[in-house]
Amino acid sequence: MLGTAAVPAGESARLAEFIVLTAAIIVAVLELRAHGGHRFVPVAVAASAILATMVDYAVRLRHLPLIASAIVAVFSGIVIWLTYDTVMRAERPVGDRIVGAICVYLMIGLGWGSVYETLDGVMPGSIRFPADTAWATPATLRYRYFSFVTLATLGYGDVTPVSALTGTLASMEAIAGQLYVAITVARLVALSIVDHADPGRRPKSDA
Repeated sequence: MLGTAAVPAGESARLAEFIVLTAAIIVAVLELRAHGGHRFVPVAVAASAILATMVDYAVRLRHLPLIASAIVAVFSGIVIWLTYDTVMRAERPVGDRIVGAICVYLMIGLGWGSVYETLDGVMPGSIRFPADTAWATPATLRYRYFSFVTLATLGYGDVTPVSALTGTLASMEAIAGQLYVAITVARLVALSIVDHADPGRRPKSDA
């Protein structure tokens, strides 16, 4: 996110984002496998995301960016589910739970950003971007910005939903962001209470 914002728009920015996205997807596939489950679905979605992004970078087909954004959104949902399920287990160290909860929060924002980007591509004009700011330039970063502002319920008002569907999705993201923080804090507290009540289940260390 910071790299995309710091590097001027152009081929170098697109290449850097593709490399980072590919690396992140590969790491996610290797580290966030379903416990005792099948690996085919996350691997297939990850491979599709990398392939679509690679072809879009090389060929630039008309609708391919939308397909790539949609696939990334689906993959983000899978990663969010696997990550939260993995780090919130009772046997996990407290440090892992906190770091995992932060990662899930960031993934929620990125996933919703891909949803907004896909929706605005299918229904142009679904989101209004101010003409006198950097957000007027078409780029993935502006959808991520809108997503995290909505997720944190900051409500700056510079980027606004126009269509009813986009407004509904934005309100759902805002509600999800508030519920996630509340539920996750409650879950972390409950797990900590269990750890102190049953020392035998407490992880030996956070290392």
